[in-house]
Amino acid sequence: MRCVAFGEFPSFAGLVEHLGIPFVEEVPDGAFVLVESTQGIELRPPGEVDRAGIRAIFPPDSSASMQGGRTPLSKAFGNKISTIFDLTAGLGADAYRLAAAGYEVRAWERDPAVFALLISGWGVGVSEGRVPSDIIHRLSFRWGEAKDAIADFRGSSLGAYFDPMYPLPRRSSALPKRPLQVLREWLKGGEEPVELVVAARELLSRVVVKRPHHAPPILPGVAFEVQTKLVRFDVYLNPARMEETGS
Repeated sequence: MRCVAFGEFPSFAGLVEHLGIPFVEEVPDGAFVLVESTQGIELRPPGEVDRAGIRAIFPPDSSASMQGGRTPLSKAFGNKISTIFDLTAGLGADAYRLAAAGYEVRAWERDPAVFALLISGWGVGVSEGRVPSDIIHRLSFRWGEAKDAIADFRGSSLGAYFDPMYPLPRRSSALPKRPLQVLREWLKGGEEPVELVVAARELLSRVVVKRPHHAPPILPGVAFEVQTKLVRFDVYLNPARMEETGS
């Protein structure tokens, strides 16, 4: 596993080749496609190859560019944590928000296509001057399986963040925003990272898991919750790690 910077790849072709994503001359029916646009790489779902796709955007929203502000997510981590491992980076919005709040953030994404969106969008945001320099230094992205690196995580001032692709409630009438809809369709859900959360909870002093209100905790033993209108953040504490430095 390695940190990959957008500048390492002078072309779209170089990046997707590195990620093992094949080129095709014709898009098969029912296939997703990655397309290079002026605003970075886009993922377009089946039947929408002529419509703008989803992409990673930095800053992800206007509030995320305001540094130092307290958000529900930063409240979940508190002020004793200095470095956060985001182990389900997705399109990078929460990783950015955490870096904007002052944490050092190392974000992992396992899916090659999603990582292509992520690192491309990050490169565009940085090159266009929309990302403050201190956030650039606090936030880095890595491609690979987080479970392959988690054994190296250890410390009282370290935390982990998980945002699993959780299912919609059975009777939900409201659709999520289009980027999340496309990601759900592309990733097809997947198993919740229970074992990874267990490992992180044993090694680090604090683990935060984003959950919808309708879903039970991913593990028992939630120390406390931070609620928003749409989601909640379940916080798990490891007293043994916290006591190492009196956290």
